[in-house]
Amino acid sequence: MGIFIPHSKLENLKAYKYQSEDRSLVTKYVLKPFWVQFVKLFPLWMAPNMVTLSGLGFIIVNVLTVLYYDPMLSVESPRWTYFTYALGLFLYQTFDACDGQHARRTGQSGPLGELFDHCIDSLNTTLSMMVFCSAVGSGMKFMTILSQFALLCNFYLSTWEEYHTHTLFLSEFSGPVEGILMIVIAFILTGIFGPQALWHKLLWEYSFGGSLFRIESLHVVYAFCSVGLVFNILSSRRNVVEHYKSTSRSSSEAKSHIDTATRGLLPFFSYFASVFVLATVDPQIISLPFILSVGLTIAFTVGRIIVSHLTLQTFPMINPPMLIPVLQFFIKILLVRVLNYDRAIVLPALNWFGFGLTLGIHGMFVTEVIYEFTSFLDIYALSIKHPKKSA
Repeated sequence: MGIFIPHSKLENLKAYKYQSEDRSLVTKYVLKPFWVQFVKLFPLWMAPNMVTLSGLGFIIVNVLTVLYYDPMLSVESPRWTYFTYALGLFLYQTFDACDGQHARRTGQSGPLGELFDHCIDSLNTTLSMMVFCSAVGSGMKFMTILSQFALLCNFYLSTWEEYHTHTLFLSEFSGPVEGILMIVIAFILTGIFGPQALWHKLLWEYSFGGSLFRIESLHVVYAFCSVGLVFNILSSRRNVVEHYKSTSRSSSEAKSHIDTATRGLLPFFSYFASVFVLATVDPQIISLPFILSVGLTIAFTVGRIIVSHLTLQTFPMINPPMLIPVLQFFIKILLVRVLNYDRAIVLPALNWFGFGLTLGIHGMFVTEVIYEFTSFLDIYALSIKHPKKSA
């Protein structure tokens, strides 16, 4: 098909070499010994991508539980659900960590596995955020969109960093390790104490301009996460800057590479600027399909970055789904302001339109990429075509 991968670039898949740097002490001394034993549970005939996909199944069960008990992410669910959220997320992390080890056991390591892993992680970011927002009762409000922005920003930065440095960096404190473990603990504590006692405990309140502001324990968590986001942004950019300074032949060449790399951040921040404008102008647009649409858009975008990294293409600056919020904005003006359609009917229709469009584009992308990769590499996506001896 050649829409997202020019056929001339497929040859670059043969030069694939996975590189990572994990500085986490928790991984080294606690989780890795556990993963080494856990991976033995998977049979050698099972494809590594099936391990990855099975892990996502635990998150989907969590999301379905949320949609049954708390579809608006604003009310307290039965206490037992929070313990299942903790278990599901922990198992997802375990399966996600073991898929690479299982690939080495079965001799199936390759570029499709890395792409599959990143695409599943990108979907999990939004899905797990919905489960956490339900646990803390943030509701379908602007704060939920801000939370999604922070999580997806971390993921986009990590992918952007890997594209330029060709190495996946996991710092001493990273989202896939310590971040997930903290959320698992948060779910357990929510199950023990309840969301009101844990997340909405009043710390202090003050009056400003005639308004009373309440500072709750949840706001402290948001502040902590904001500091972590700034740290991750600076850390990712520092790694990219250091990479080009060490690999360039001159300072002017390094500066050119760094400037080009920095421009790769514009699509993400421009897209979320349009999301924020849309949510600010009409807060009622924040809903399940809206959140899923945003998540699928970034999943599509980081998927394209990974594909470009694996096939040595230029960085994808233009991604059609990122234009959908702008399209929704002008369609709403046309229908509500010009043609006088009922706003209560237009908003849900716009939301599901955006979700359907992003889902369709993302589905087309995934279908093409899997077809191109499996055809060129002569492999199957979810089963082992050419069994090899374990590594």
